[in-house]
Amino acid sequence: MIESIKTGALYIRVSTDKQEELSPDAQIRLGREYAAQHKIHIPDEYIFRDDGISGKKADRRPGFKALIALARSKEHPIDCILVWKFSRFARNQEESIVYKSMLARDHVEVISISEPLPDGPFGALNERIIEWMDEYYLTNLSSEVTRGMTENAMRGNYQASPGIGYRSPGPKQVPEKDPDTFPVIAFCDRAFMQEHLTLRQIALQLNAMGYKTKRGNAFDARGVEYILRNPFYAGKIRWNYTERGRRLKPSEDVILVDGRHEPAWSWEHHLEIQKRLDDLADINKRSDSRKKRDVSSCHHWLSGLLVCSSCGKTLAYTGSARCKSFQCWAYSKGMCQESHAILVKKAEEYVIEGLAQLLVSDRLQYSIVPATSSSSAREQELRQMLTRLDQREKRAKDAYLNEIDTIEEYKETRMKIQSERGRIMSELEAMTSPAVAASDDDTRMIDNVQAVLSVLQDPDTDFAKKGLAIRSIVDKIVYDRKNTSFDFYLKLVK
Repeated sequence: MIESIKTGALYIRVSTDKQEELSPDAQIRLGREYAAQHKIHIPDEYIFRDDGISGKKADRRPGFKALIALARSKEHPIDCILVWKFSRFARNQEESIVYKSMLARDHVEVISISEPLPDGPFGALNERIIEWMDEYYLTNLSSEVTRGMTENAMRGNYQASPGIGYRSPGPKQVPEKDPDTFPVIAFCDRAFMQEHLTLRQIALQLNAMGYKTKRGNAFDARGVEYILRNPFYAGKIRWNYTERGRRLKPSEDVILVDGRHEPAWSWEHHLEIQKRLDDLADINKRSDSRKKRDVSSCHHWLSGLLVCSSCGKTLAYTGSARCKSFQCWAYSKGMCQESHAILVKKAEEYVIEGLAQLLVSDRLQYSIVPATSSSSAREQELRQMLTRLDQREKRAKDAYLNEIDTIEEYKETRMKIQSERGRIMSELEAMTSPAVAASDDDTRMIDNVQAVLSVLQDPDTDFAKKGLAIRSIVDKIVYDRKNTSFDFYLKLVK
């Protein structure tokens, strides 16, 4: 056995198998030859390697981390670490200095096989210069790659996988529509711009239809908004859009050029979509958190309106296949002393009955709500409701013409639609017309309560529409379980 003066470790790293550098086997061979010439013994278990990994960050190199842990262990089993070049150890100068300083405290030296250094201060200076050159090479390489990809994007070439609804025939080829997923794009556009559904409602319907995102996940509101905002569907290529962490870059840094793929819609239509998204976002910013809550995200149309008479907290909805009820959430957490549990069916009956009794009361008690940004949101909701009523009326007519519904059923449905349309038009007119005299307020309030009551009593109206309707006249409903009473806090928008 050859007598060893030192015990060493050998660290091997290659960035990629295509890089013009020595192979791992060649680095091991040269390392063992150097060790034999300098009387350094390298056990087989002290050879560490990272294949196909960048040297820019040490925490992404498992072999490197295992080597450092060995060198700094209490046993101090090695005296030196051999590398083919200092760039194999690290290409980040700051990180290189930190690790070499840590190793030096444990009397472990880092030796470059192909870059011998003279002893003394000039050796340390040469080592710093080599590290600076390595780091410059890495930074410059990254800049060159980015510059090349940017130039490629400026020419309208494709460098990334296309969004859902499209597929790529091959690397850097023009994407084409995917017949299996393109209906997702068409539905998002139609549901948002024509049917005026919320982003969350669109996501729920996509999930109900069995569609998945490109990563195989369920859709959410953010994913739908990303589709609607993506200029790719308007025939553009976007590059340099985000930084790490998905943070958006300044608009002046974003590259946007014409693509060669077939767009899903025109650029003019894309701008219309952006305006509507921006308008909705602006409304949500100006509205308070409770009133901007999307009714479609609630479990019930009374969610957030029922309030505990003991502590003032809202009643939370709990439901199973056998029992659905409301209960004070603070009571459930031990923060309220009195239970306010009530079955959902009973709560619905009491609320509808209470609104009916308000119509025959001597005088309604309500607060006047000034027409602010919240009324703008309400106006938009009302106009969306009118659009849906038009679609509902058309479907009813088609059902009659195709002999699905009888003439009596068609007339009944049409009367309900006209009644609801009249109520909405009255509220819209009141919102856009000059303020009326106080003597007319009671009449308007009664009309609004009657219209909302009609919506709540209609079994064909879904819970989201019922939620929007009751929130147009009610701020909260205080439930007193002991006395089985419901106090309505009404509002009139002027």
